[in-house]
Amino acid sequence: MPVKHRLQRHRPARADELTRMLIDEWKSPKESGQPLIVIEGADPEPKHIYVIWDQWGELSQTERSEIIMDVVEHLDDGHRTDLSKITVAMGLTTQEAKRMGIEPA
Repeated sequence: MPVKHRLQRHRPARADELTRMLIDEWKSPKESGQPLIVIEGADPEPKHIYVIWDQWGELSQTERSEIIMDVVEHLDDGHRTDLSKITVAMGLTTQEAKRMGIEPA
């Protein structure tokens, strides 16, 4: 099977805004509302990170996952998760999360 390299990834127009909003929420979580960050797995286990957020809108799953991984990479030491331990980083709307059975504990 041929292997092709993509030199430049497409970054959605809203990516920077959503990244900033998600970083703020991760550092100072609100009592309720969105985005809702759900982390499955405890150290040293692999982690699944789901971000339930209706603002994902028209972004593809790949774009959503890239934003989540960018956020985790840029968090300070008090909030950082080892990137190598993240096996799933998925952005979901409320309806998508319900269909998949992803709910906070």
